[in-house]
Formats: sequence, structure tokens, C-alpha cells
Amino acid sequence: MPKLKFILITLCGLLFFSCEEDITIEVPPGEEQLVVEGHIEPGAPPIVVLTRTVPVFSEISAAALSGAFVHEAQVTVSVDEKSYTLKEYPVGALNDNVKQALAMQFGVQPVAGAASGNVDFFVYTSDELLGETGKSYTLRVLHEGRELSAVTTIPQYNPLDSLWVVPHPDPAQDSLVSLYYRYADPDTLGNSIRYFTKRNSEPFYPGLLLSVLSDELVNGATIDYPLDRGEPKGQEEVDQDLYSYFGIGDTVTVRWAAIDIAHYRFWYTLENEQNNNGSPISSPNITQSNIKGGLGIWGGYAPTYHTIVIGR
Repeated sequence: MPKLKFILITLCGLLFFSCEEDITIEVPPGEEQLVVEGHIEPGAPPIVVLTRTVPVFSEISAAALSGAFVHEAQVTVSVDEKSYTLKEYPVGALNDNVKQALAMQFGVQPVAGAASGNVDFFVYTSDELLGETGKSYTLRVLHEGRELSAVTTIPQYNPLDSLWVVPHPDPAQDSLVSLYYRYADPDTLGNSIRYFTKRNSEPFYPGLLLSVLSDELVNGATIDYPLDRGEPKGQEEVDQDLYSYFGIGDTVTVRWAAIDIAHYRFWYTLENEQNNNGSPISSPNITQSNIKGGLGIWGGYAPTYHTIVIGR
């Protein structure tokens, strides 16, 4: 017994000593990849943001993020056997419609000028091509010997039936309401949606925790369900008392955009990964990109807009 006791004390001492020792882990840098965030919708030009991956443990600053943008790439979009070349523009040279589209996709308001602490934003676009529902669009990117490609479709419009509000369950919070929607899903499997909300003069923001919906479990059915208020990305903290609610007097517009299944899978897996980041009990998750030769998404949207004014 004394011998066993000595061994246990020795092991505990070694364990304690090892906890005091500094350990340095060398994390090898991963291979740099190109990242696409591009989309096209009816009556609007294609918009493609092209960046390179940034090491996880590198310094994240406005200057570093501005430096991640890829310049002088050859970017083309093809449809109906015709190819269109997209030109690169700084955000300050874009018209308001393209700026608004960027704000919706990224959940932030892109502002030019890294010198002032903002990210210097660049996009590839062309006003010679406007999207149409029901058509497929092939993206091709060439840069320094690398080739990326992807195909997306703009589905047919798939609008909501109606919107209404339900009072907050706490009578003390009678100035807040939940937004509900009614949606009749077509009797064809594979219909998917990405939604955004706009409150008064704010930009459109995508749903914070999950911005996409599919008909995998509700194919052909009519459903009534709450719709969380969209939130800007990158917030340090979300007010849990106000999250998902709208206020009396708000004018709310829902952008309800039909997307194809590959587009849905990208946002679903990306947002699931972000929500589970750091959780020790979460399941392994890999973001499903449709970009061959790189990362990201090239997606089509068919949006409809639905507005409700919230009164007492």
C-alpha cells in the first residue's frame, strides 16, 4: 500500500508540474485559396466579390481585410452561349443599387476607404448582363494560374402568402411584437428560400442564426411560422430581450428570395458552422461550396418583397 501511495503522489506531482510548463504549438499555415461571394438576380447585374483566405491566427484589421481582395482577375459569366466579362470596381464607383445588393449579401454597409478605418471594398460586375428567372449562369474566374468555376440558376418566384404580427407574451413588453408569415410551398421537392428583413430606413439584413429555409419537411404544405428579425453581421453582442422582435410603429419589409438547392446548402452549412463554433458537443460540419477550385458561393436569387406596417 505505501508503494502504491508513493506512485500516485509521484504521478500527481508530474501532472501538476506539466501544467506549469509552457507549451508552444506550431500551427502550419494552410494553403491560400481564393474565395468567391457572388450572386445574380432578375433585372440586376452579376456581383462577384473575390478574396483570398486569411490565416486564422493572423492580425485582423481593416488594412488586412482590404489586402485580402483579389485584383486583376479575369471574371466572366456565361448564359445562353454568350459570355460577359466583369470589370473590377472600388465600392466608391458603384451605383446605389449595387451598394444595396452588397449590403444585403454581407449584412453590413460597405464603405470605401481603408485609411479611415473602413474596409476598402472591391467588386466585379457588368451592367451589360441582367439576370432572368429560369436561366442558368456559369461563372469562371482566372487568376495567377488558378481557375475557379461554378453554375447557378435563378429559380422562379415563390412569394409569401401573407404577414401578420403577434404580441409579446409578456404584457410589460407590449411595445414589441413577433412577425409571422404564411407560405404555401409548391408540390415539387427542392424549393428553398433565403430571407432578409428591413425595418424602417435600415438596410436589409439576413436572419442572424439561420437565414435559409427548405421544403424538405413541408413539401406541398401551407405553413404559418414566426420570422426572426434580420440582424447585421459582426455584432459583438445581441440584445437577447429584443432579438427577433419588431416594435409598434415599425414598417417592416421582408425580402423573400427563392434559391436553388446548392445555394441553400451553402448558407445552411455555413450558418450552422458559425452557430456551433467553439461548442464541444456540436457535430462536425463542412461548409458546402459550389465553387470548383476554390471556396464560397455563386448563387441566384428570385426575390419578392412583402411589407407590413405594425400598428396597435
